[in-house]
Amino acid sequence: MIRPAIHSDVPRLVELAILLHATSNYSTMAFDAEKTGNFMRELIDGLGVVFVAEVGGEVVGGVAAGITDQWFSNDLIVFDYSIFIDPSRRSGITAMRLVNTLKEWGRIKGAKQLHMGIGTGIHVEGTVKLYQACGLNHFGPLMMMEL
Repeated sequence: MIRPAIHSDVPRLVELAILLHATSNYSTMAFDAEKTGNFMRELIDGLGVVFVAEVGGEVVGGVAAGITDQWFSNDLIVFDYSIFIDPSRRSGITAMRLVNTLKEWGRIKGAKQLHMGIGTGIHVEGTVKLYQACGLNHFGPLMMMEL
């Protein structure tokens, strides 16, 4: 089941974020669990949105996202901060349900576009296929360098 996150989900969301961080391109950066939890609470309170995937009463994944206007337009876009799935549940269906829920939320909010990136470096080819199966189109690369 996919549902909006509530404050009591935050500790589990932070656990999932720690797992993601440790195996991602971001692992060279410090992880601040308190900051992460506070940010999730702010998103839940309306700064953006967090949806969770729940199986048997356990949160096994989530997507954190925001909505903003384009810098050149008043049209709205939805963007993901992160999608995080328990490694044992990364079969695709959970992520697909989270992405589709985020798409519907964006439509309800009046957004014109959904932007999702793959900055973690985890299962890039599979994630591209997943996003394409959800209707997203490749529109350019995301670049990064260590400073």
